[in-house]
Amino acid sequence: MSVGRALQGMGAGFTVPSALAILTTTYPAGPERNKALGIFGGTAAIGSVVGVLLGGILGSTIGWRWMFYITGIIGFILTALGILVIPAEKAQGKVEDRRLDIFGMASFTIGIVTIIYYLSESPAKGWTSAATLAPLIIGIALIFAFIAIELKIDYPIMPPHIWRSRRFLASCATALCMMAALNAHFYFASLALQDVLGYTSLKTSLAFITHGVGAIIAVGVLSMLIPHVRSKIFLIVGWVFMIASGVLWAQLKADSSYWSIPFPSLILNLISMVCIWLTCQINSVADAADEDQGVVGAVYNVSIQIGAPIGIAISNIIANHKNGTFAVGAALLPGYIDAFYSFAVMGGVGLVVTLILYPNSDPVRPPTEAEKTDVEAGTATAEDDEHGTGDKEEIEEYSEIKAGSVNATVYSESSASLEKRV
Repeated sequence: MSVGRALQGMGAGFTVPSALAILTTTYPAGPERNKALGIFGGTAAIGSVVGVLLGGILGSTIGWRWMFYITGIIGFILTALGILVIPAEKAQGKVEDRRLDIFGMASFTIGIVTIIYYLSESPAKGWTSAATLAPLIIGIALIFAFIAIELKIDYPIMPPHIWRSRRFLASCATALCMMAALNAHFYFASLALQDVLGYTSLKTSLAFITHGVGAIIAVGVLSMLIPHVRSKIFLIVGWVFMIASGVLWAQLKADSSYWSIPFPSLILNLISMVCIWLTCQINSVADAADEDQGVVGAVYNVSIQIGAPIGIAISNIIANHKNGTFAVGAALLPGYIDAFYSFAVMGGVGLVVTLILYPNSDPVRPPTEAEKTDVEAGTATAEDDEHGTGDKEEIEEYSEIKAGSVNATVYSESSASLEKRV
């Protein structure tokens, strides 16, 4: 099971960054790319609905092993479609250095795994026992070794220069907090529905359908709103909804109905997930050059994958501290309530990270072809002004806009002003 899960993680490590790189290099920054990334996020939401529903159906009928069989079949079909549909990449020149950063990969992977092992096993084995402290010390040392390796070698797996973008750094940190909170939410929401409210696995799956379907709708709406609202606003709204979802889940009682607590909590959570996920995804690649899109997408995906186990480990520690080892059924509710509050606290941490790290301004969008045409027409008008009523400095600024040296906002203001005076 562990080996299979590791292979699944490797598969995600190959496919997600590649998919992001294909999208971002195919569509220029702006509405087209945002729409493409919105569809990309929407298909992920559809997959989550189908996966949860199939998992419940298969687990309660022909057996949980079929979940993995079907996953393998789907993977085979998608691989074949990818070979047939995705065009071959055109060579951009000879690649001189094909060396792999083996030591960087090994030090980072082992370091992260040992740190998560410490968080997961310490509640049972002791926070200061040799069995847990030794892996923690090794993990921290390996992370520092990884940083030293990446700064020194000429072919790093995680090039240091990508961290110069504050927007990318903030997106990775925010995505890590998001996945920590989301996985804690999904994990303990499923446990609460089954252990406290007595749902079957199939009924639990059906309870989450509203979450997935709503996410699909929310992705479509958000994709249309993103060009008109600053990214930081979306993130703040997302974190507020996530905190509210955790606090509402914490009001669950053994006799609560689905519509009183779980349903509104899931709705709040899906809105927060879409706001944060899509905004981070768009901004993470906004400042990267085309040749860096793949590695930027990979590092962003790593931050997501790291956040997931950290969130579950922390919430598990909190829940087990209250429940102990032998609690069953409704007796588990006090620990689950604490876990839901921890989920809300993770949302609060994410909100603080967003407020501190995220830039207030959005990425500068290059002018569209229609805007370029308008600029050229405006420049020609200014140059042909036989009466000389146009101000020379403004005309020069108008020409600079044509070259793309002024962002879209300044362009719209300057062109409107100039057209009135010319």
